[in-house]
Amino acid sequence: MAKKKVQEEHDVPVIMERPVTIDGFFGHARQVALLGRLLEKGMVSSSLLFSGPASVGKASLAFRLAAALQCKAPLPWACGRCPSCLKAQKGVHPDIRFITLEVNEDTGKERKEILVRQAREDIIGHLSLPPYEGRKLIFIVDPAEAMNAETQNALLKSLEEPPAYAQFILVSANAANLLPTVRSRCQEVTFGLVPQKTLQTIALAAGLEGAEAKEAISSSAGAPGVIFSGSWREAAKRRERLLALLQFGLQAEQYPKLAPMMEELAKEPPRAVLAEALRITAEARRALSLKGGGPNQQMSKAAKARGEHSLSRIAERLAEAPAHIERNVNPRLLLERVFLAP
Repeated sequence: MAKKKVQEEHDVPVIMERPVTIDGFFGHARQVALLGRLLEKGMVSSSLLFSGPASVGKASLAFRLAAALQCKAPLPWACGRCPSCLKAQKGVHPDIRFITLEVNEDTGKERKEILVRQAREDIIGHLSLPPYEGRKLIFIVDPAEAMNAETQNALLKSLEEPPAYAQFILVSANAANLLPTVRSRCQEVTFGLVPQKTLQTIALAAGLEGAEAKEAISSSAGAPGVIFSGSWREAAKRRERLLALLQFGLQAEQYPKLAPMMEELAKEPPRAVLAEALRITAEARRALSLKGGGPNQQMSKAAKARGEHSLSRIAERLAEAPAHIERNVNPRLLLERVFLAP
């Protein structure tokens, strides 16, 4: 009987609550202020694009914006107390819809693309009917760059001429992979990395102190989501390997040491690896522009080893990388192309 009871307990779905109020959202004061003004004036664009590095808070703010648009008594952000806010918080609001990567039933693994079928069934198929109970019918697409060209083209008309009650929020860590026709139809809100002082506050809010907090802040590289999710330990290893590829990738004699690192990186989720690679490349380029290279000596050494031209080439290859992943290019070969080529 005990065994059966355990099984029953595991069969009960767990609902993860999401914060809906702007309280507890850290960083990005300019973006919060801009969206707050638009909410107050009722002038939020029907098609928004939140772009910027991975895990910096884009999706979190997108959800808070969705909750505010549905709130019965917005302040202008969500009040957190009305029936609409409580449903959004519990993830059961019928008019806030998420479109993301599906799991392949045959392999059990996450797909690499958001398919055109999803756009037609989960978005376009619902646009002919008004919201079930809310003020808006909201679609949050994350990661938007995972939409293939066919999917993006299928959404063009809906993004350009949506019904008055429709709201699109595309969330992308690599907006360069979106079609120009998609980007031109959206009001883009750009996000950057969160500064050190704010990260310290975030670490405290996540219950981290001392050496653990210091390591989490360092590993997050300006991305609060890495701290809150607890993935900073894995991120630290990933970052160390990518930084080694950045610093020594042009030195042929270092290949025996770098090869095992690329093997380990190739086993990780490719989008997480690319997001971190984009972050450290951006950091390296900033380090070159700072007198003395900045406080991170290893990053400064990597930046000097590469130089601005090489770092620019890496950034270009990383921008192209998602398209290669969609075509099932071997992740190990992709890493070699990004970091080992001059």
